Amino acid sequence: MSLDILQNQLQNLSVVDPECLPFRPTGNFERRHETFDAVPRYLFRVFTPKSQGKTDESWTKSMDARYEVADSRVDIFARANKQRTAEMLYRHLRWWKGPDDNLVSWTSSLLFALVYIFYLHANTRDGSTFGNIHLCVVDTSSFPEAVFLRDVDLIRAYRSFDSRLWNFEGLRCKRRSGFSGYYYFGEYLSQGALKIEGKCQIVPARDIILRGLYDVRPEFAKFENWEPQQSPLWANAVIELRESFYLTKTKQQRTSTEGEQRKICKKALNAAFGISRLFESHWRLPIAASFIALAPHRTDNEEILLKVRSREFTDNNRENCSPLRTKTVAYNTLPEVQAYNVIMQSIYKDYCLGKLKEFLGEAESPLRRTIMFKLNENLDEEDPPWAEQVPTLIDVSYNAILSKLRTISFLSDSLHQALEHRKER
Repeated sequence: MSLDILQNQLQNLSVVDPECLPFRPTGNFERRHETFDAVPRYLFRVFTPKSQGKTDESWTKSMDARYEVADSRVDIFARANKQRTAEMLYRHLRWWKGPDDNLVSWTSSLLFALVYIFYLHANTRDGSTFGNIHLCVVDTSSFPEAVFLRDVDLIRAYRSFDSRLWNFEGLRCKRRSGFSGYYYFGEYLSQGALKIEGKCQIVPARDIILRGLYDVRPEFAKFENWEPQQSPLWANAVIELRESFYLTKTKQQRTSTEGEQRKICKKALNAAFGISRLFESHWRLPIAASFIALAPHRTDNEEILLKVRSREFTDNNRENCSPLRTKTVAYNTLPEVQAYNVIMQSIYKDYCLGKLKEFLGEAESPLRRTIMFKLNENLDEEDPPWAEQVPTLIDVSYNAILSKLRTISFLSDSLHQALEHRKER
């Protein structure tokens, strides 16, 4: 056993969760803890039987964990040889093979994941059929804290040990010449072996294509015919697809008529919901929103909201679109994730307004009955002059009713003002 591995294991003698290997920054790295909250709820991963690591319905494993290398159970921050660790990180981020690799890549960008499917299909080092290429989606809220970490945060932790990481960080912030998009793809990392059973959904790329992927983005049909080569230019393809997110409404109208836009939008919408049905019921709404977000010429959300109001989805599904329940990390370098975030918020707002109408309807009916009762029972009649002019229980009841009405009026005015303020904005 090498001295490095022995040192790593001695530093990592704390109790290890056999189902995951969290990132545990210490010393100079400790401030990285603040980044653990910046993880979106859903992350994507694409894999094939030829991937260096291994992923199935139960586990996703790094190359080291797949072959049960002793170091695969050691947190990257606990490794003694920082230069060697930084070198491993750099190789992993560049998709290069090496003697060791304990990292697993994920992305918050469905667009990036889908283009990677076609990259693997055309890559002569893989060349898997679409039936053997799978898309995995995990719900990060089902895992302990610190299981996932953004690539840029890990780069910043280790760039002082390998100058190439400085340059790679610069690439992530670089805009492609002649285009609006950046070479940033929402990458996140896990390490070692991670048990994903019951926390993931896995579907073959073939089924996604057959359910209408090319109706969501027709460009994918061209990607299917990429010439086999050692390294298809998939990063550039992602940036080219992103251009549609930067088009103004005027520019969109120049590329197609309003009628054509509606037709494209309708086909994309139906395809997105069709693809979402490949997933279990409580996954379908966020998956559908992710695919809808990729479609060009999406002029409004009316059709989306009408579909989401259908019986296919429950109130719980719609409530889960809340930003408090489904976190998104929508950097301005990820326009497709920003579009997804807008759709999810629209669905949640529509759900909330629907519930408000429901509650107000429930409140209106008894209030109307109260008014009718008061009119029918002639409570306005004055007391006779000989009636006792001292406070009675009847007066107490009157005052209690007036107090209730003032409270109802105050609550009604507050709600009205809040909604008016939202409308004015």
